[in-house]
Amino acid sequence: AQDLGMLAAAGVTAVPVHARPRVAIVSTGDEVVAPETPELLAGQVRDASSVALGAIVAEAGGAADQRGIVRDDPDALRAALGAALSDSDVVVVSAGSSVGARDETATVVAGLGEPGIWCHGLALRPGKPTLLADCDGVPVIGLPGNPRSALVVFRLVGVPLVRRVGGCTHAPPEPVVRARLERDLASAAGRLDIVQVRVRDGVATPLFGASALLSILTAADGYLEVPEPATGLDADSEVWVTLYR
Repeated sequence: AQDLGMLAAAGVTAVPVHARPRVAIVSTGDEVVAPETPELLAGQVRDASSVALGAIVAEAGGAADQRGIVRDDPDALRAALGAALSDSDVVVVSAGSSVGARDETATVVAGLGEPGIWCHGLALRPGKPTLLADCDGVPVIGLPGNPRSALVVFRLVGVPLVRRVGGCTHAPPEPVVRARLERDLASAAGRLDIVQVRVRDGVATPLFGASALLSILTAADGYLEVPEPATGLDADSEVWVTLYR
């Protein structure tokens, strides 16, 4: 707001800007159904990831394009991703939760353009099965099927990418606070752990649960990082918490 006010005070009424990057979001999985589905059958889950991802895309300055749900069929996925690549600046695919579905997504993405897959698997928890690719100049992010993992990874990897594609070379600083860790926090050397925490009176309390539980994210005030070389953090140690709000 203050920047617009300064421009107006200087008599500047028009400035060149970048268009919002178009981010196609494709959900996959035979078990995934639309959020408006009134009753779930055994094994079905509502598509929570695409809705939440769309909101994060908007926060990052992008324009989310919801492409719907694609069943676990390679030909259908190839057609859906091919169409998304033709008119999008970034393509995000939320893969099925099974190992077979993830492998199928990688196989399809590998054939969609050059140079292809950059990496398939990150030293990260949650979010290890993440896929990153470049298909003829369009970045593709393959996210884990579990909603919490997908959102954690997209904040770390997708948000900077969307901003970069949109012309943002200096990302706005994230709100952070210093806090004291409430309990010991175990980890494994060689991976980056992202731990959701609640912060009260300067104390950060880790929140744990299955990677599919979005309730962990809704209860969290932010997250802390356990760096790759560490095997954990001790109780009462000081940590930086990146806040969601």
